[in-house]
Amino acid sequence: MTCWAAVPTPALVVDESVMERNVDRAIELIGSPGRWRAHVKTARSAWAIARLRERGLTRMKASTTAEVAAALAVGVPDVLLAFPALGPARRRAAELAAAYPAARVSVLVDTVEALEGWTGGPLGAFLDVDLGMVRTGVPVGDHARALGVAGALAGRGIELRGVHTYDGHLSGAPDGRVEQGMRELLALTEALERAGHPVGEVVAGSTATFQAVLRHPLPGRWARLLTLGPGTVVYSDLLTVERLGDTFTPAVSVLARVVSRPSADRFTLDAGLTAIGVDAGRPHAAVAGHPELRVGRPSQEHLEVEGPAPAVGTLLRLVPRHVDTAVAQFERMYVIGAGGRGRIEPVVNHRQPA
Repeated sequence: MTCWAAVPTPALVVDESVMERNVDRAIELIGSPGRWRAHVKTARSAWAIARLRERGLTRMKASTTAEVAAALAVGVPDVLLAFPALGPARRRAAELAAAYPAARVSVLVDTVEALEGWTGGPLGAFLDVDLGMVRTGVPVGDHARALGVAGALAGRGIELRGVHTYDGHLSGAPDGRVEQGMRELLALTEALERAGHPVGEVVAGSTATFQAVLRHPLPGRWARLLTLGPGTVVYSDLLTVERLGDTFTPAVSVLARVVSRPSADRFTLDAGLTAIGVDAGRPHAAVAGHPELRVGRPSQEHLEVEGPAPAVGTLLRLVPRHVDTAVAQFERMYVIGAGGRGRIEPVVNHRQPA
């Protein structure tokens, strides 16, 4: 049993059994582990990625080469770096592809310019497609640009393995908007195939949208090639509960201490922005088991909380609104396993290795 009083705070805590229930629920909804290309930017630890692999997942995607390396190291046979890979990042991805010849390692591409200096080798490519987020990707209606990138890949001897889209901006949008996006994605994919560029996989669906994608599947053979990309469901968070109800349960919390008690109805925790970010809006966290407490303004190391103030030194757990960026703040996690036994696991460093 972990002696929580001896744990330096803020600390990242994961309930393993809750996480595993979330994974099983996701597989149940998606239909099979083979259709889930889980985004491991959330899992972010070798043990958690290994749990996904043990559940039968064979395809995953990542945001950094460090995450790609972690997935390959636990035996994931197909990993996509779902990020524009340029310069050192692409060189590192190519090194990993060479180091794990039995696995498939791929990166995203959306411009011909990004291919400069890249010719052949074991590294493959997915065409990144923009459904309207306007962040990365070929606009879904710009078939000419998509064909140009596909042609440039072929000319350099680089395998086009599929198309990829991130549609998180469609969270809360009517199902019809998701259905329209899938139709547009299908039209672009069919244009690639007519031009002689086979597409072996179509990756779509974020945590917020994968169920809507499943309600409006691609027709025919494309349905068999479709994989879903949610990642936040592995740990879940307040935003996921807000969007999906009690389908998934938050498995991660940040352990914090009361370090000051300015008044009877106001106190300060040692878990500021360096523990939980506000990228998903406010309130950016909730105090687990204490609905009477209201999380207020965070600064770099402090978090103000309103409500009946406990004694200085009291330990409380904060459930993040967005778990992905919370996990990324830590170097290790305290995992609560069977029988309440605790262990420490490293978190994959967010920095790209040289």
